[in-house]
Amino acid sequence: MSRELKASEDLENTYVAERVAYLLPQFEALAPYKLNQRKKGVPNEDLLGWERLAAIEAKNLKINYPDERPEDEKEYGTALRQITALKKALKFAAKTDLKDRALVNPVNTIITHFGEALSYQFASYKERQNSRYRDTVKERRQKENRIYIDLTNSLKFAHNVLTDIKNDEDANWLDVSCAIALATGRRMAEVHLSASFEQIDEYTVTFKGQLKGKNRRVRLGDKAVSVRDLPFKIPTLISADLVCFGLQWLDDKGKRFEPDEDPERVNRRFSKTLNEACKSWDIFPADERTYHKFRAAYLRAAIVNDGNVDPYDFIDFAKDVLGDDDEATINAYKRYEIKPGSLTRI
Repeated sequence: MSRELKASEDLENTYVAERVAYLLPQFEALAPYKLNQRKKGVPNEDLLGWERLAAIEAKNLKINYPDERPEDEKEYGTALRQITALKKALKFAAKTDLKDRALVNPVNTIITHFGEALSYQFASYKERQNSRYRDTVKERRQKENRIYIDLTNSLKFAHNVLTDIKNDEDANWLDVSCAIALATGRRMAEVHLSASFEQIDEYTVTFKGQLKGKNRRVRLGDKAVSVRDLPFKIPTLISADLVCFGLQWLDDKGKRFEPDEDPERVNRRFSKTLNEACKSWDIFPADERTYHKFRAAYLRAAIVNDGNVDPYDFIDFAKDVLGDDDEATINAYKRYEIKPGSLTRI
């Protein structure tokens, strides 16, 4: 009898699942002890502290996800991604899998210290990776390496798709998702989980549901508000009415998760399918067509539409419309220029 395949949203990161199953009981056993005992361990109880557990985990990661390059070139990219996944999975498991719910706060504190210690073990590799990325970005945005992008075909197609569903005609949900991403510059997990849009005028919406840095709190009037709850006034490249309708249509078709779900579920369920669907959207060179690149196309078009933004000095504008403080990512978008004659709004 053939083995039934799991639905894509149920696929597990096996390594992370196994490590969570081992580590979480260790952290729960440490939780009742004093701070230094949590760190160093309790020898007479045969309990390792989070410091030693982090060192062991670092060794395991290097064994399971080796980097075969010379030591001065190693980056351990896969291991670094697994560290991020492991920290998130531990935090999530602490909410649901502890035997004693009263220990959730000390366990979360241990997880935080463990995660910091584990990341520290890979700090030099992460810095090397970041340095290479910065060098790549700097090289790519040199004038001779810039790429002209033409949004005309994609904007027309996106407009037609959203118009069709507004007129109660059939459409592929993949096209609707891509259309919204292009028109608003929102991330995949925002489109399919956290985002809400409220129309302000013909080409402007209020967006809530920012995911990157979602735990960060910022001042809004006399209150400290989570970035995820902060309203952003953003321009759209397609009629705001169509954009708002499209997001609701995805919800009605069961293509959005509840806002309080783990955003990783979006990646597990939709990422491969949506990134494949992007291949037919001809804005970028064929080997650069990903869902996230809609964000770059959106920003460059929004700069043109605004008319008051320097096309090579747009950090503040980008932070406002993308809700993103990551200047390295924003600078990477300088590689792209809108081709003369391209549509930038429809």
